Amino acid sequence: MHELMRASGLLEASQIAQLVPEPVSENEILSSHTRDYVEVVKSIDIGGIVPSLGEYGFGPGDNPPRRGLFRDASLTAGGTVMASETVLNGTARNAFAPAGGMHHHAMRGYASGFGIFNDAVIAIKRAIAQDIRVLYIDIDVHHGDGVQAGLYDTDQALTISIHESGAWLFPGTGAPDETGEGDGAGYSVNIPLAPNTDDDLWHHAFDTIVPPIAHAFRPDLLFTQLGMDTHRDDPLAHLNMTTQGHNLAVQKFAAMARELDCGWVAVGGGGYDMRAVARGWTMDLGTMAEFVLPDQIPQSYHSLSNMTTFKDGTDYRQPPDFRNEVEQHNNEMLEEVKSRCFPVWGI
Repeated sequence: MHELMRASGLLEASQIAQLVPEPVSENEILSSHTRDYVEVVKSIDIGGIVPSLGEYGFGPGDNPPRRGLFRDASLTAGGTVMASETVLNGTARNAFAPAGGMHHHAMRGYASGFGIFNDAVIAIKRAIAQDIRVLYIDIDVHHGDGVQAGLYDTDQALTISIHESGAWLFPGTGAPDETGEGDGAGYSVNIPLAPNTDDDLWHHAFDTIVPPIAHAFRPDLLFTQLGMDTHRDDPLAHLNMTTQGHNLAVQKFAAMARELDCGWVAVGGGGYDMRAVARGWTMDLGTMAEFVLPDQIPQSYHSLSNMTTFKDGTDYRQPPDFRNEVEQHNNEMLEEVKSRCFPVWGI
């Protein structure tokens, strides 16, 4: 990704500043995670023997224990906090921390889905402590369950996750009836989609739910998670989006930030087809910086092969009957989301 950004001239653009983050402090981590869990991560980091690793989400699978775990997760969270603070203090209009967002499954007391310290929750809680109202929108193919859980009882942050339905995909959550509790009742919105949802169907769902609620909430800060695993070539999920379909969502976020007159922080997230990740996040930063990328991948770029254009071809089509089933499922979900969430916001 970085090499493609450089080859495209994006990182040398006058409106781009590259900042070097520091690891977030342990006290900041403890705002969003339990002491016991943090101590376990610190022990793993130095190669310690920790009993009952499984109770904290570590072991075979998504979260193997390894040296450097605390250091790396702290640095990732530090990048996201730096991005947020850079926007909140007025230094930049928006900021992108692509290493962030991958930890959106991390829970208060255990690791999950590659996530160790939930950088988004840490940064958002820091913003809330400054009386900042935050709108968090997660477009990763997997439900943003860790962020939802970390902010489930507050009315100072509204979380919206649009994702492949948990009926088919990890983490199995993100149904329309997960709407928050206590002070946060009504402040969690979930839009579960059927496998094989394409660009047009995805954007219909997005346009139906997200803008009306965003404008009703009127945040001080827009915080978006830009997972690239909605891509049709991603090996871990089943949506059928293109790089340009993903980037259209980022263009809508740019317009939303202007309309709401608020700062905008973006983080990365999932993405397991490297060609989609490199192209998609380069396009996203280009959108955020109002930088026009070339149509073709520069000839000087050699990190990944078989890449000629930033946008995907549009020759992929699903059988009409099959697509109709996907559309019907999504429309039923949208009606349920509207019935549960729109009355809360007077829509």
